[in-house]
Amino acid sequence: MQQPMSSKTGKRAAIAPSSKRPMLLIMLLVVFLVIANLSIAFMQPKDRINGEIWVVSRVVSGQTVEASIANNPNVPVQRIRLIGISAPLKEQSPWGDRARQRLSDLVKEQKVTLEFDLEQKDKSDRLLAYIWKDNLLVNQYLVSEGLAIADSYPPNVKYDARISRSQSKARLQELGIWDTQNPLRLSPRDFRRQLGN
Repeated sequence: MQQPMSSKTGKRAAIAPSSKRPMLLIMLLVVFLVIANLSIAFMQPKDRINGEIWVVSRVVSGQTVEASIANNPNVPVQRIRLIGISAPLKEQSPWGDRARQRLSDLVKEQKVTLEFDLEQKDKSDRLLAYIWKDNLLVNQYLVSEGLAIADSYPPNVKYDARISRSQSKARLQELGIWDTQNPLRLSPRDFRRQLGN
């Protein structure tokens, strides 16, 4: 393709490259990175999860379930507290019911993988675990939907960074408890303290 002639110099003028093309490439790169980040955030290969298969029999709240070991029916049902999150209580309407219902939809009467961290039990004798449903980290997923708050539970901090990133995204998108029209007024931890007084 020939370049147009300049009327003043008689020389061919250079055509400026379109500024749309680099912008399109940058946008495609950003979309690719966002999709890759979401895939990494929510997926972890099965062989990297170091856990046990359990069957959830009951969902107590948005952060607590009852379950038993899948391959040993003689072991009694255990109460399990999800690590790294704090879900609203049922009294924190409508958020407590929504968190419990969503957790129930995900895991009730399902086989799940429980992954333990450094401490396996809390002061209430509940098991402390991350719950995996297939390749989905349920603890993180509840936070990503704005149904629970990232709440570190040292020394069990293996997935704190992932859960915290999900909370930041949910806040930016004003999902669930972060909805500016109907936000959660008190954190679950502060609400529990008020109930204790």
